[in-house]
Amino acid sequence: MTDNSLELTITRTLDAPRALVWKAWSTKEHIEKWWCPKPWKARFTGFELAAGGAFDCDMSGPNGEGHTVSGSILDVVPQSRIVFTDLLISGWRPAPNPFMGVTAIFTMEDEGARTRYVARCFHISAEDAKRHAEMGFYEGWETVATQLEEVAKSL
Repeated sequence: MTDNSLELTITRTLDAPRALVWKAWSTKEHIEKWWCPKPWKARFTGFELAAGGAFDCDMSGPNGEGHTVSGSILDVVPQSRIVFTDLLISGWRPAPNPFMGVTAIFTMEDEGARTRYVARCFHISAEDAKRHAEMGFYEGWETVATQLEEVAKSL
């Protein structure tokens, strides 16, 4: 049984073919262009898109604020699914300081010449999901989905 109070989800139809959405998602130089809502910037210091691979991103804001998200890729199905968690770091090692304690599943499916993009974020507790929503999950993840679409369309 699924506990929906632990999950936050966005679903979008991106105006780009799945192959280009995948390319924008799976290439370090492209993902850095859309990962954070602008004017924030993302710099990946580890990006190995394979099970057990590193996912380390330094995010910086326009006023010098910032934070780092470190995690691990759990599963990759090319052009279809990416599963990530910040509860582990590369090589399946437990994360010493998870940013949010989440697992996220990103899926891509053909929708004609466009792409159905779903981003699901699972939390340890309903309180953590609520806090993430209040931090701006929906606004932020919708914004980065739009930025992902723009990068994919430019490829």
